[in-house]
Amino acid sequence: MTTAHIALGSNLGDRISNLSLAIDAISELPETHIDRASHMYESEPAYVTDQDAFLNAVAVLETDLTSDALLSHLLRIEDEMGRVREGDKGPRVIDLDLLLYDDEERISEVLTLPHPGLAERDFVVTPLLEVSPRLHLPDGSRISRASATVGTVVRDMGPIPDPGEPCNEPVFADAWVAVAEGSRDQDVMAGWDSGLVFKREALEEEGIPYAFDPYDPDLSMDPFGLPMTFKLLVPQRFAERATVLLAALAEAEPIYPEGLGM
Repeated sequence: MTTAHIALGSNLGDRISNLSLAIDAISELPETHIDRASHMYESEPAYVTDQDAFLNAVAVLETDLTSDALLSHLLRIEDEMGRVREGDKGPRVIDLDLLLYDDEERISEVLTLPHPGLAERDFVVTPLLEVSPRLHLPDGSRISRASATVGTVVRDMGPIPDPGEPCNEPVFADAWVAVAEGSRDQDVMAGWDSGLVFKREALEEEGIPYAFDPYDPDLSMDPFGLPMTFKLLVPQRFAERATVLLAALAEAEPIYPEGLGM
């Protein structure tokens, strides 16, 4: 499979939900799964400064789609989410850019790889370095925030909430605390971390908002991938209640989904 890096951005409507829905849509692409996703970063608008601040993120994909096919799907997702293409660099519900497609280098009428301007955009460089800190561009060069001069990141907004989960309550990163952790390889044959799934369901039943870091382990799993640690987060004001609830859950008799009984 090929590794691709996708930039996401939004500054219209519910920006957090827009990023969440886009991640959900990308995860459903054929022959593709999301390996990891960065936090959301609020950034100053670049190039056209008379508009609202953006939320930006970067996702790392493993895909068997060609670069052209992947781009076509990204454009379709933008259209389905209501992207209006009026002018350049202006406000948008969602913006999905194919930044890198392994080491492919090309310039065509529809696609340039690596994405032009990648290295100068702080709103791209910051989340890109979070998910791929040892990244080299196809020409062997490295990127750094020191060389990023436009679209300055002003704050970390925390992990992208789970797509489609109405109980999520977006808050700033420093307002979330981890109440549980799990590893991808704990239940690799089942395709998801059953322990975290049960804990998530317990929080849902109690109406406690939650999010996953780096992303929902049930969102897109790779049974042959490297082990990855996932954190289950809740807002600070719910932390004590969630901790007591999950401790009680740990002491209860385990209930396994059908087909997973011991």
